[in-house]
Amino acid sequence: MLMVDPNCFIILFDSTHQAMSAEAALKEAGIRHAVVNTPREFSVNCGISLRVAVEDRDAAVASLAGRGVIYARVEPYRSRWV
Repeated sequence: MLMVDPNCFIILFDSTHQAMSAEAALKEAGIRHAVVNTPREFSVNCGISLRVAVEDRDAAVASLAGRGVIYARVEPYRSRWV
């Protein structure tokens, strides 16, 4: 799904374990994020995802990669809660 004007990114996971590992990694790195229900638009096996600000996307992905945290993908998203 292509968002015309995303105001955040959603990090999607295949398991709750992956999501919780990612949440801990982002918290440790001091990267602003929120644990959210996975939006219906995205088809993955896990019901929770992480939301990060547009400007924090690259730092979040780098932090997860640096800590060996596995995630399914990162998608642009337009959230009403940002």
